[in-house]
Amino acid sequence: MKNPFFKNFGPFKIDKLLTTINIKDDQNFKNDQIYDVKDLVSATKKDLTFFHSKKYSSLASSTKASYCVTLKNLSKFLPN
Repeated sequence: MKNPFFKNFGPFKIDKLLTTINIKDDQNFKNDQIYDVKDLVSATKKDLTFFHSKKYSSLASSTKASYCVTLKNLSKFLPN
């Protein structure tokens, strides 16, 4: 299903996204790219997802997303 809320202009390099929001790239992600933003279930290794509530911890633990925006205390539920 096409997302009605935003138009995808990706891919974007993750280090450029981090720089834009003033986060230092300590892990050297300069070659990684994000192709889309998807929910925890449908995200692939090329996608960014969001995890904001512990009630979604079972979904978060099996997400395939390479990157997830979350809180520090919820990061323990994400796969490596």
